[in-house]
Amino acid sequence: MIRPNANGPAALAVALLLHAAPAAQDSITVLRGARVLTGRGQVIENGTVTLASGRIVAVGDATLEIPGGATVVDCSGKVLTPGLVDASTTLGIAGDPNEQSDEITAALTVLDAIDPKDKGLARALRAGVTTVQVNPGNKNVIGGLGAVIKTHGATVERMLVREDSGLRLTMGLEPTTGNRAVRGGTPASLYYRRPTTRMGVIWETRQAFYQAKAYAEQKTIPNAPPPPVDADLEILLRALRGELIVRTTARAEQDIRTAIRLASEFGYRTVLEESTEAWSALDAIVEASVPVLLSSPSRSFAGDGADVRWATARMLAQRGVPFAICSGADGGGLELVREAMFAVRFGLDRDIALRSVTSEAARLLAVDDRVGALAPGLDADVVLWSGDPFDPTSSVVSVWVGGERVVR
Repeated sequence: MIRPNANGPAALAVALLLHAAPAAQDSITVLRGARVLTGRGQVIENGTVTLASGRIVAVGDATLEIPGGATVVDCSGKVLTPGLVDASTTLGIAGDPNEQSDEITAALTVLDAIDPKDKGLARALRAGVTTVQVNPGNKNVIGGLGAVIKTHGATVERMLVREDSGLRLTMGLEPTTGNRAVRGGTPASLYYRRPTTRMGVIWETRQAFYQAKAYAEQKTIPNAPPPPVDADLEILLRALRGELIVRTTARAEQDIRTAIRLASEFGYRTVLEESTEAWSALDAIVEASVPVLLSSPSRSFAGDGADVRWATARMLAQRGVPFAICSGADGGGLELVREAMFAVRFGLDRDIALRSVTSEAARLLAVDDRVGALAPGLDADVVLWSGDPFDPTSSVVSVWVGGERVVR
């Protein structure tokens, strides 16, 4: 348990905020009396969390000073955590998340398809999830750009935490679904020219990055006119320069190893997503120092013929692999907190499980300066639970997003 001095930095932060913006005093909320789980390993019994102007301004124990005029919420007997962070979803996308006009659609962005009124976002919010990374679907080889958003907001602009949070790349057989090889005659649709095997999927990936490299070289030829601007290749160049994370869906062991090999071959940074057989490729993952976004630990089956092991999260933790637990692309799992609870049931440490859906998930999305923990300066995204969030009888009591109480 930690006990900050009520006259120390936390109290000073409140004082400075009030001095800088006296009008904000009416918006100060103090959550008092709960067991506080900060998301970074600290536990504060009978804790106090102060919210003002959309931010967390103080976190401490019962001795923390309450600013005058603050609204005090009695949270006795309950538990406070940061808003949960789902690091890989297709929530919020209006309609089909896959633009299948081509195998390579790197320049597309999910921001153009997000519906703030999406029911999936509302369900996630009621389950304590306040931040999600939304990705394009997995039916293209390279599907486009993801974004990190809040699950509450009137407009996409107000919900946005980070745009261009990663480039979707898919290994395995999913991009071949419905495609057909031409065996004579005239192709009847675009699906006759798309990849039909893992080999074809991987070649499409290599070809795209080869084209991006050639495009970059054309730009440097002295006294030669620059090539016509190609939006897809510009995005791939950003990945090759290390400006974009390549988020690679790779479920089966062979696809995990291929994803690691391709990243090494072309020199881009990658994160493995939905890596069901990470348990079988642990040595390769550890050697490559690649993070994993593990979807739905409770699932008893997975795509690409991957063999499920319910203790995969524990095995990743034991080997020191950075990972987050996610709901995944198909939305077929449990609520995010229940997925983390399932991992705890199969041996994952409770603190690591909480981090995997809060601070560690935020860190892997590079948004830990905004969300993922109860700490001064971060967004005031807070969940009040009726009990321990990993107790199956517990439920969400209230949710604050940006200091606004949006679920009661």
